Amino acid sequence: MSTYSDLRQETFKGIETLASAFESLTSNWNLSSEFTGDILTPLQGSNWRGDAAERAAATITKTRNELDAAFEEASAIGKTLRDAHTELAAARADLDAALKRAADNSLTVDADGVNISWPAPTSEADKHDPTYATSYKALAQSVGQDIAKAVARATAADTAAAAALGGATGKSKTAFQPSTGPEEQGKKAADLLKLAGNLSDAQLDELNKALKANANNPQFTTAFYNRLGPDGFLKYYGQLAVASADKGNRSTAIADLQKNLGTALASATDSHNFPHLSDEWEAGLRRAGATRTEILPRGDRVSGSVQPYGYQILANILRTGTYDPHFLNPVAEHVTQLSEMPGFWTTTPWLDTDLDKMKLLGYSQGSQAGGFNPMTGVLDALAHNPEAATKFFNDEKTEYNLDGSVKADHQKNDYLTALTVGGDRSPLQDISKGNYYLASGHAESPDMLALGHALEAATTGRALDAPQDAPLPQHTPEMAKVMQDVVDRFGSGDGPKLLRKGADLADLAPSLGHLTAAYMGDVQGTISPQDHSLTTYGSRADLNPGNTAKLLGALGRNPDAFGAVAQAQQAYTTAHIQNVMLDRDTYGAEFDQAVKNAAHSGGEVAGILTAGRTAGLVDEMKGQADAYNKSIDQNGMWGKTVWAMTGGRLLGDIPGLGKGMSLPANFLIDQLTSSYHIADPNTADPATDADVAGFRGLGDAAKKAVESAVQGTGLNPQQIEVLSSAAADAARDGATGGAGLFTRAING
Repeated sequence: MSTYSDLRQETFKGIETLASAFESLTSNWNLSSEFTGDILTPLQGSNWRGDAAERAAATITKTRNELDAAFEEASAIGKTLRDAHTELAAARADLDAALKRAADNSLTVDADGVNISWPAPTSEADKHDPTYATSYKALAQSVGQDIAKAVARATAADTAAAAALGGATGKSKTAFQPSTGPEEQGKKAADLLKLAGNLSDAQLDELNKALKANANNPQFTTAFYNRLGPDGFLKYYGQLAVASADKGNRSTAIADLQKNLGTALASATDSHNFPHLSDEWEAGLRRAGATRTEILPRGDRVSGSVQPYGYQILANILRTGTYDPHFLNPVAEHVTQLSEMPGFWTTTPWLDTDLDKMKLLGYSQGSQAGGFNPMTGVLDALAHNPEAATKFFNDEKTEYNLDGSVKADHQKNDYLTALTVGGDRSPLQDISKGNYYLASGHAESPDMLALGHALEAATTGRALDAPQDAPLPQHTPEMAKVMQDVVDRFGSGDGPKLLRKGADLADLAPSLGHLTAAYMGDVQGTISPQDHSLTTYGSRADLNPGNTAKLLGALGRNPDAFGAVAQAQQAYTTAHIQNVMLDRDTYGAEFDQAVKNAAHSGGEVAGILTAGRTAGLVDEMKGQADAYNKSIDQNGMWGKTVWAMTGGRLLGDIPGLGKGMSLPANFLIDQLTSSYHIADPNTADPATDADVAGFRGLGDAAKKAVESAVQGTGLNPQQIEVLSSAAADAARDGATGGAGLFTRAING
């Protein structure tokens, strides 16, 4: 089962019939009991003695063992066939749902299930709707992904069933053999973890090697976690981690185990794998997560109320692994809702010695925070799993009871609002050394960074650990909606002030700068709605103009966010100007005005951003000029990423997704964005220098963009000078308008 057509045509009735036959065989099995009653017991009751009797006894015992092995083998085959049928039928249901979705939206799927087409526009409105093709394209991509997942699920089930049948029957042609395959190995590894604090160094090494070698084998991982049970898994790992805290030579091994457990948990809970953990197991994990888990040795001080919650143990494990939203999102939602309960994680009277022991469960590498708020680990998990992150911030909320059971479905999603509350009401705050009885009073930097990374994954579709030069996937409607919510949250109310340097959410600013960079087409189109030629990357984000302007101003004030936005704005505007130049014939008599419009719209965004930088320097005047210059240089990848997203075509180079930029294109982007540098940050008035540099850089960049794109156009030097100067003037004019908006309203 490896192709779309196979899955489309098969009903799996034969597998179901065969599974039922094996299940009937084993349910009525009585060979072993009959053998014992009819042969073994009477023989043992006789007085037969001697060599012949001993040889007969050995043969009879071997025969009985083979009967037991035959029962095990038949049971394993029956279970494998039943599980295979369940999974294959589910894959077929997934495929049918995807095809129905395609049919309902007038999409056509080809015979291979690969190419998906949509109808050509017929009405005049559709013909002139710039989102007609992009909307259908996004829908076709989504349906294509669902089809691919269904086929992959069937293929995985087929492969797993073949492997399981091979493990169940063994290689012997003359005798039955009990299974020694991945399931048995998983159970053996689980038995090692059950030793918990008594696990020797050699056994810990054996456990790590077994998990690492089999972490992506669902037969192994599912058997491993089923053997432990959700509460046992948390208890045994927690006891092992605490017992190893004061053994310096084991910290690396425990850290490796933590990662291996995460990878294995992701495999075991992936609903597309065969087999995988049941919904009941996952519900049990949520119940265990909200329950005290006894891992600290009881003594004079330690009581049940001082033991950590299961989620406090699970949080760091979730930082590793590619998780199915089916598993991760209910956990993330449950933890978030518990975190919204004041003091749920932070009112226990921990001592410094407890925190030292629990470092293996909470924060790592030098953080003073205790790591007892599992929200940070959950947000890290979402940051590594973009699909889950988008669903978490976009989809309707499921409310959970304290024990993790479902309380209500289809509730309004308010997680972004809840997680961005400042001060001592923040659900992200943690405890720290020397402050055992109280939470820290506000979210710490690691918590804010984790939230920012989760928002980046949700809006850009790129995982935290993805290479920086990896192409961004096209924005889906769901991703664009999360971006819209982010702009509304931080472009209104207390949002802009919370992002200022030293404010409670200031550590979010770099990630918000990355988001704004990734959506520069939407941002520029929102600030300059009169320019209808501005393109977006996938589905358009319906951004509020006032909130967008406010957010730009806030990011301009923060040097850690400024660089990415400045790089992206300049790259987008430059590529847009050059695309207009290269499509000169399309614009005809409006060509000159199109170039000016492209420069002007970019200038408006840059004007707000630059005015924000100037205001930040006026407010602080404490070496921030160097910080802004450094931010520009460190965020060069955003200029190149947005250039590729926009389709810049400098010197014949058309960097598509997955392709690198040519050296001339790289050089131009670096040259243009360096013009944003504050020339002499040691001058008496860096704010003035910043303002001058911003406006000068804008004009120079627009001029260079035109000059670089005129090759082969037939324009003479005089025409080039007039056109490039007009673009520079338009950019500066747009910047003046943006800066005026900042002064009049945004900074008010």
